[in-house]
This record gives sequence, structure tokens and C-alpha cells, in this order.
Amino acid sequence: MTENHQLAKELIAEVEKLDGFRAGIANVDDVLDGPSYKAKTEGDWKTDHSESVTPWLPNAHSLLVLAMHHPKEDPWLDWFDRGNTEGNRKMTKISEDLATWIYETHGVRAQALPYHVEKGGVYLKDAAVFAGLGVVGKSNLFLDRKWGPRVRLRAVLIQDSLPAGRPPEDFQPCQGCDIPCQEACPDDAFATGQYYRPPCLEHLNSNRDNPIDSGQKNSEGSPILVTDWCRRCDFACPAGEQ
Repeated sequence: MTENHQLAKELIAEVEKLDGFRAGIANVDDVLDGPSYKAKTEGDWKTDHSESVTPWLPNAHSLLVLAMHHPKEDPWLDWFDRGNTEGNRKMTKISEDLATWIYETHGVRAQALPYHVEKGGVYLKDAAVFAGLGVVGKSNLFLDRKWGPRVRLRAVLIQDSLPAGRPPEDFQPCQGCDIPCQEACPDDAFATGQYYRPPCLEHLNSNRDNPIDSGQKNSEGSPILVTDWCRRCDFACPAGEQ
């Protein structure tokens, strides 16, 4: 086994010590040449060069892609309050800790990337597919081999060329499925047979405008209100159910 193969194996093993996490390696060039970047319009690229964009490590060639299990029983991971979600806060810390561990343990520089593409992140569904963790389903959701769509993704940039995974050919959960994910959509985002984003975004904006009581109170004794995002297609998908 080459040194880089061993490093990739150790990085994935370090992530998977954490309860409810899986990981894989993707090649940066493959992700940047993936379907999501190719689908961007010329106008979309204008946001990529604003002052808010996090600069990348130079000459970084690999991505450590993290998948965190987000079961139905833990809706709070996605509740939006104080400008973020608890799940995103958790993954940010874990990603930053991993970047530190990679450098201190292996002398390889690494960088935890932001979630949002416009802030310097990557298209995470593409990255997870190229890392071999799963596929993008007919729901337009990423379907993890183990947990189906009930995952949240992040990526850590690695300043090294590590052996990458590949899109899985032996995991095709949508084949022969009666697509309950599309039937579950309350906004007919699949009326044409394919995912159409505007009605979905309208519903998510409604979620944002109508926060729910989290069951917790702030220091003044007032209820803490949070945004509870729609996940009906997510919950309807049978992929990853055990």
C-alpha cells in the first residue's frame, strides 16, 4: 500500500470513529468538472469572487467528504436559529478539528470549507458522489449508501493527491422504486417528472417566515423560535431504512 493510500485510509478511519459519520475521498478536479458546476449559468459565477469568499489552500487536490447521519428523530439538527443550524455548527467544529488533526498527525495541510458554494465551499452532493458515498436520486437529494437522504454533508480540502473513490455503480436505489419522495411533495415540485426548484424554495421561504417553538426558552424566559425546514421527500424515501 502506498503512503497516500495509507493516509486516505487513516483519514476515513478517523472520521468514522465518530458516531453517525461516514467519509470518503474525492478528487477536486472531478468535483469542479461535475454536473453542478457545468449547470451554473454565467451570471452565477459573479458571486464566486466577492470579498466573502474563503480562499482555498494552494495546490490542494483532494477533498475529505463527511456524511453525518440526520435521522427523523433529531429534527433539531436542522432547526435554524441565530443565523445557523446546530447540525452545521457541529459539522463546522468537526471539520476544523479534523483539519488540525491531519496537519498535526501527518504534516499535511488541510482546510475546512464553508457549507455554501458562494462562500468558498463546493457542491457537496457532487463531492459525495465522487467520493463513492452514494448517488443523487430522482428526488434531487443525495442518497447515502447507509442512511439514504437522511444525511448532512461537509468537505475538508486536503493539500495532497489522495486516491479517490468513484461514483458507485452497485448502488442504484431509485431503480424500480415507485418514487414516494415525489408523491410526498406538498408543492408539486416534481409535476413535470423532474425536480423544479422554485416551488420548493417558496415552501422553504414560508418555513422561514413561520418559525416554530423549539420547546426551549431564552435567558428572559421567552420561547426560542426556530425554522423547521420541510423534509417530506427526505422522510418518504425508503433508501437507507434499516
